[in-house]
Amino acid sequence: MQVLWFKRDLRLSDHLPLFEAMRNAKHHGLVLPLYIHEPSQIADAHTARQHQLFVHECLDDLKQQFAQVGGYLHEELGEAVDVLARLHAQFKFTHVWAHQETTQLAQYRRDQAVAAWCKSMGVALHELPQNNVQRATFMVNPFAEKINFQTYLDRAAQEEIKNPAGRNLQAFFAPQPAVELNRATVPLAAGDDKPLRMIGGRAQARAVAAKFFTPAKLRSYPFSISSPLKAWSGCSRLSPYLAYGVVSDREVLQKLNALVNRVHGQGDATHIAKVEDAARFYVDRLIWRQGYLQQLENHTGLETDAFYCDEPAEVNEEFLNAWQQGRTGFAYVDACQRFLQQTGWLNMRARATLVSFACVQLGLPWQPVALFLAQQFLDFEPAIHYGQVRIASGTSHFSQMLVYDPLKQQAEQDPKGEFVKRWLPEHGTANYPAPIVDNAESLKLGKARLHAMRQSRLD
Repeated sequence: MQVLWFKRDLRLSDHLPLFEAMRNAKHHGLVLPLYIHEPSQIADAHTARQHQLFVHECLDDLKQQFAQVGGYLHEELGEAVDVLARLHAQFKFTHVWAHQETTQLAQYRRDQAVAAWCKSMGVALHELPQNNVQRATFMVNPFAEKINFQTYLDRAAQEEIKNPAGRNLQAFFAPQPAVELNRATVPLAAGDDKPLRMIGGRAQARAVAAKFFTPAKLRSYPFSISSPLKAWSGCSRLSPYLAYGVVSDREVLQKLNALVNRVHGQGDATHIAKVEDAARFYVDRLIWRQGYLQQLENHTGLETDAFYCDEPAEVNEEFLNAWQQGRTGFAYVDACQRFLQQTGWLNMRARATLVSFACVQLGLPWQPVALFLAQQFLDFEPAIHYGQVRIASGTSHFSQMLVYDPLKQQAEQDPKGEFVKRWLPEHGTANYPAPIVDNAESLKLGKARLHAMRQSRLD
């Protein structure tokens, strides 16, 4: 028997481990699709209730996908090694198939523990690559193909994506274990759900993609991403579905390519050129995503390591609490924080503004800032999150120092005060606090501190 282990890859389409497990069923045995609810991962400080509920919705949808091809998804509760050991004692499976994942340290160590257990039990573990990320141990397989991302993009746009939908694969599945998990027994993640967050599942992802991938939406995309006012409806909003593998990057690229091809058969040359420009702009963001993933793959300590010996270590609890609650007296910052608390989402520039204000102007260490925002972002993807936090806090190796003046951001991104008025109703009343720091002075001191910190590494 073979185990097909799902983690942050909650789909059947473009799922190479699924395809390989099915293809090898004749030689290695029937397939048991498995998802494990792991108490240690649920209790991890990055995980919030909104993430857990989103995953549950994705699992419900995935179960429907399996049912439509004659299969099932088996859920278990426990630590990964313990669950696999329990199943192995019962079924004596010989192979485990999974995606290679570039993720936070707790999950990376879990994957290492599973690999060690498989080796000790003589079970073949197949971790197949995704997102064109090259594992640091790449050279152990000299026959593996290493391609640049542009080549990957070109192929992804053209290659047929394997999708089992519409097929009857019942003969490939192992008999379903008799005991089904009662989700009520799964421990609850910390925090509360967010009232305006996106809903999980493949059907939801397809609806979101269909809404975005139109000529009009794509053309407006480059002009919609900076302001939270426009970004809410102007961005693709596919990030949570990419983060949990509900859709693959290859599927998104093919959607984009199909749209551009359709446009070529319609409209005038000017319209076609604008759609093509917007498509390239969108692809650039996917390239950035892959770059962040590769960065974390190459440097797993991005989540924990201090790059500078004099990074801030002391936490001003008053400042941290005011920032977390959206009570800093800086209206744009506070409105972004309140918006995030309701929706679980912010556009990239607003995220950078929150981090920059907290770390540069309030002098907070990046670690508690990053951890709090990880809990707030529904689309938390460790590589992207920590990569962006380190840049916006000035604690990365990025050569350029990026500091976002909150008053300038408000003037540029919310000139009429519409965003602030909607998400910070107490602004302008006696209940709203005065600014917690002086803007000009805190910017000056923060920039000087960052410059000195960076210079000390060069000296």
